[in-house]
Amino acid sequence: MSGISKTFLNSNHFPLVIEPVNKNISLSAFHLLLKEENRSIKQELLKYGAILFRNFPIDNANDFLGVIKGLNIGKFCDYVGGDSPRTKIVEGIYTSTEAPPSVKIGLHNELSYAQMYPSHILFYCDIPPVTKGETIIADARTIYQSIDDKVRQRFIDKQLLYFSHYYGKSPLMKFIYNHFKGHKSWMDVFETSNKAEVEMRCKENGISWKWNHSDWIEISQLRPAVISHPKTGETVWFNQAHLFKFTPRQLGWWHYLAAQLLYSRKYMRLHEMYFGDGTDIPQEDLYHILDVLDAHTIYFPWQKGDLLLLDNILSMHGRATFTGKRRVLTSMTQE
Repeated sequence: MSGISKTFLNSNHFPLVIEPVNKNISLSAFHLLLKEENRSIKQELLKYGAILFRNFPIDNANDFLGVIKGLNIGKFCDYVGGDSPRTKIVEGIYTSTEAPPSVKIGLHNELSYAQMYPSHILFYCDIPPVTKGETIIADARTIYQSIDDKVRQRFIDKQLLYFSHYYGKSPLMKFIYNHFKGHKSWMDVFETSNKAEVEMRCKENGISWKWNHSDWIEISQLRPAVISHPKTGETVWFNQAHLFKFTPRQLGWWHYLAAQLLYSRKYMRLHEMYFGDGTDIPQEDLYHILDVLDAHTIYFPWQKGDLLLLDNILSMHGRATFTGKRRVLTSMTQE
């Protein structure tokens, strides 16, 4: 590629780092570079799975939006059906998770529990955190290869059944959400207050649903544990079993005990997780998966203006805990 340099932050060669040779490059020149090098960038993304654009003139949400369009990696996806607390900034651009800073968001592929998931996910660092707060990443190909053979085959054979429960008009749940962002209402999840529209979107996306008392909805989805990339043919670990099945290891003991208390009623539980045949997933399997994820997690500190482009199938992402103000925006595209 002309006009840019390529380096790596670590010996894993993940992510690839692209920087301008001219440190004073203008935004218009950056857009021209993206156009000229578009084919090469896409090839590099399929090879490495993650690209960090650093020291380019990306200063706000509108610049971020323009760069995504310049990358030409598909149409913007909305976040309908996603349950991470986010705020839509402009069309196609959201805040990244607004979960409390003390909560670690484990590695995952975006919307891997859904039939319709994005091809790519991008992050733009507007305000770096004071400490930590990395958007952690991992190579989903490496994760697949590192899972114990017996565990991996069990997950492949049985598939996975995801359950989620969302409230309607609940003053208690709304109060909790306002003070500890986590459990969204179904109006926020589906971006509508119209139940008929919710049902239509469920039908369109292969989601089973039922309305419970007190205006709660239960949705469920049967999904594979692994998939193959449509372009490279590589098999990857592609599920969120370790996030949907609450355990002390995942949440920490205090958050786990609080969740057990809050979700004492089955219809209120944010998430439930089973094998596709309805049987329980052994906790030792989940802990093994968490061990593998921890062993292959990549951390790098955010810098103002950084843009991280991930192939959502080849790469997993999450968020470390942090202190201080942090503002990272995100966007998803579908080819």
